[in-house]
Amino acid sequence: MMPPNPYINDILSQPAALRAALDHYPAEMLEPLRARLQEGAFNRIVLTGMGSSFNAAYPSWLTLLSLATPVIHVNTAELLHYGQDMIDSRTLLWINSQSGRSVEIVRLLESLKDRSPVFQLSMCNNLDSPMARNANMVIPINAGDEATVSTKTYINMLAMLMLASAQLTGRDWQALLQSMRKAADGIEVYLAKWPEKVMELDALLGDVDQLLILGRGASMAAVWNGSLINKEAAKSVFEGMNVADFRHGPMELASSRLTVLMLEGAPQTARLNRNLALEISSYGGKVLWLSTKTDPQLVTLQLPGANESARPLVEILPLQILTILMAQRTGFEAGKFRHIGKVTTRE
Repeated sequence: MMPPNPYINDILSQPAALRAALDHYPAEMLEPLRARLQEGAFNRIVLTGMGSSFNAAYPSWLTLLSLATPVIHVNTAELLHYGQDMIDSRTLLWINSQSGRSVEIVRLLESLKDRSPVFQLSMCNNLDSPMARNANMVIPINAGDEATVSTKTYINMLAMLMLASAQLTGRDWQALLQSMRKAADGIEVYLAKWPEKVMELDALLGDVDQLLILGRGASMAAVWNGSLINKEAAKSVFEGMNVADFRHGPMELASSRLTVLMLEGAPQTARLNRNLALEISSYGGKVLWLSTKTDPQLVTLQLPGANESARPLVEILPLQILTILMAQRTGFEAGKFRHIGKVTTRE
């Protein structure tokens, strides 16, 4: 077992970082913006970011769909080069980045100087960044310093986005915040045994040829980010995909060569996900079912206990453990960059 390095230490510090973010959630700042949304002050909301910040916004996009105001979730590079016509004097531009200085975000803000949106809301870990300084309202994610691959910044960005979207849509954000506090406790218990979690996953996973991470709904944040960080931290090419999309062609992959990590997800679609997991198994594929409770028919990789509302926060944990395992198998130092840095500065 490899000893903790800066990347693993960042994973282990997530509970403390999450509590820091929750302790400083600025609900009072968002109340005037909620009132403006109710009054119809905006013609659209454009929710954007890159990498883990883009992935973390997906559950919030699903929540914001309940508003009468249209909501677009688009990565900043596409927005910069193809979608700027969406941004006008009645647009709420909700742009997020842990660094606040990724190249696409800086260039988008420069390109909008002569036709700024009516309001820029941003969530950021670096309050001295170009994005934060440009925002009408910036919410700090309070993740602290992070060595390499996004861990603390992902989970804190996810939490702040979920709380803000709940508040802006008139939902019970206080109850959600309390559920997140309980989830932080569960994450701490889970990560306290991280070497055992790596060994458990090693035994359950066995040899890997083709591997897919599948989910749907709010679980897509973990699906996409789990795929991203395994490429980044472990140099392992795993694809994250929506369960429904898997049925539209990729089902042909189902065989003894295929391993699937399937997130149970929200109650309204868990049955559909489970049916697919059983079907893949019937074709000889190996399925690990990621859930807070053990399934009698599927090999289960158990998540920390969490209320349904806070479930997206804990879904990333076994996929972070997977990065440690795959780095160990392939001989890389987990989370150590070869070709890039913490902040992306080139398009």
